[in-house]
Amino acid sequence: MTSDTPEGMEPTNVPQTWPASPDEVATGAEAAQAPEAGAYTPAAPVPYVAAPPTSNNAIIAFVLSIVAWAVCPIIPAIVALVLAASAQKEIAAGQGRVQGQGLVTAAKIISWINIGLWAAIFVIGAFFLILALVAGA
Repeated sequence: MTSDTPEGMEPTNVPQTWPASPDEVATGAEAAQAPEAGAYTPAAPVPYVAAPPTSNNAIIAFVLSIVAWAVCPIIPAIVALVLAASAQKEIAAGQGRVQGQGLVTAAKIISWINIGLWAAIFVIGAFFLILALVAGA
């Protein structure tokens, strides 16, 4: 039988003895002794900290601002602005216990762009309607 290690050299990273069964594991006073130098000590587990909840008004405002582009342009956008203002007050009063400021900001931006676009379309349409009425007279 041949060995993987040269004669006279024993592996240094192998422990001297392994516990053969759970009964041989150190208990009581033996377990309370300090570990040997270089022994592995497991790190303490990191506690799980849940993120604060997101404001429901912020979520609904964001969804309504997107719905305003697809379904009905003006009414959901106005409702989204009202809910965004409500959510912003809720977040400020929560002092870090409620989050969603990014959703509130996005809902406001999307809603104002939607309202501005439809207002511009209405003004331009009215201008062309008046122009057509004046040119036809």
